Amino acid sequence: MERGTYDVVVVGGGPAGCMAARYAAKAGVSTLLLEEHATIGEPVHCAGLLSTRALTESELQRPERCVSREIKGAVIYSPSHELLLESPTQRAFAVSRDLFDQELATAAVKAGAELILRCKVKTVQIGDAGCVLTVATETSNATQKITARVVIGADGVRSTVARSAGLRTTQRCLSCAQIEGDYEAESDYAEIFVGKGVAPGFFAWAIPLGTRRRARIGLCIDRRCSSQTSPLAFLKRNLAEHRVLAQKFGGEVFHRSAGAIPLPMDGGMRKKTTHVAHSSGVLLVGDAAAQIKPITGGGVYYGLRCGKLAGEQAAQACLTDDMTVLHDYERRWRCEFGREIAFGLMVHRLRCVMNDTDYDTLIRTISESELVERIYAKGDMDYPSLALRGLVRNPQLLPLMARSLVKYLYTR
Repeated sequence: MERGTYDVVVVGGGPAGCMAARYAAKAGVSTLLLEEHATIGEPVHCAGLLSTRALTESELQRPERCVSREIKGAVIYSPSHELLLESPTQRAFAVSRDLFDQELATAAVKAGAELILRCKVKTVQIGDAGCVLTVATETSNATQKITARVVIGADGVRSTVARSAGLRTTQRCLSCAQIEGDYEAESDYAEIFVGKGVAPGFFAWAIPLGTRRRARIGLCIDRRCSSQTSPLAFLKRNLAEHRVLAQKFGGEVFHRSAGAIPLPMDGGMRKKTTHVAHSSGVLLVGDAAAQIKPITGGGVYYGLRCGKLAGEQAAQACLTDDMTVLHDYERRWRCEFGREIAFGLMVHRLRCVMNDTDYDTLIRTISESELVERIYAKGDMDYPSLALRGLVRNPQLLPLMARSLVKYLYTR
């Protein structure tokens, strides 16, 4: 059964997909946004900590409606030490991700995009004249077909669009687990917990929400350097035994979630991977393109920016009837984020070989030196390399960096 024909079909109603649909529709091409779930923004997997820049990039008229709490800084806990980080200029916000995504979808519809919920893409058949999407809806047992000149895959880590187009952007995924629970959070500060036994290859977090007695508590692990494959096992142990988390956790859990964060293959710098099948009219964006910050795992800001670029290039390809202009999307997003992602991958690999003593040394050295001032001055959650490039070259940290580099080079 043929459902319809569109210039641009966007698969996935997260921030990247909504922004891509919005910008394609704004340019005047017929645009369809498909979301497999019944409600935009659900289920929620994200920690929901966004920068001021990300809220601005969303272009929502009233982004404050989505904000649960303003975050003034962070407290970082290593196994034996702690470090308070606060910037007079940088702020972050704990947001309700479901409401945030819904506002983005509403903006896309207002721009002229059509939205269909409960619609799962089964396959994308790529031909010379465009793409044919086979979709199934919850209300019908029969599959239907939608044709498009350009398909933008914003359908997450296990992207059907990427698989159908033969595009591979992810080398592996970090495994994540999170709860929303009763927690005596620090006033207006996020808490970050590092350590081999806390969250191997990554970190754990506690993000305060609207009330003082509620927080999102979660972690990610890199299974390559973990003694266990499940992040839930580490989360349970942290809540029961960690010197800070166990003391502040009240025991009540209101919501549980799990997910994955894709690690890019090369940051887009060596051109081993491509996120565009321009000859067949397919683009990838957001988690489907592994457009995330490897250091923090955040992807909303990158998704919003790259969604705009994808929507603009897709519309231009349709309006000019020239699919080769889609290749400009690859060039534009790499120019903005390629170096940042490549540096983040290097930092992540170093993090994977660090042990608890290394983390203690790092946090103690920063807290006892002028390095903390550099973080205050250069710290930026969307571009963490601005502060970290100086840290890895600092003479006070050279012994730690040297030891980690040796392990970095000789550990697979």
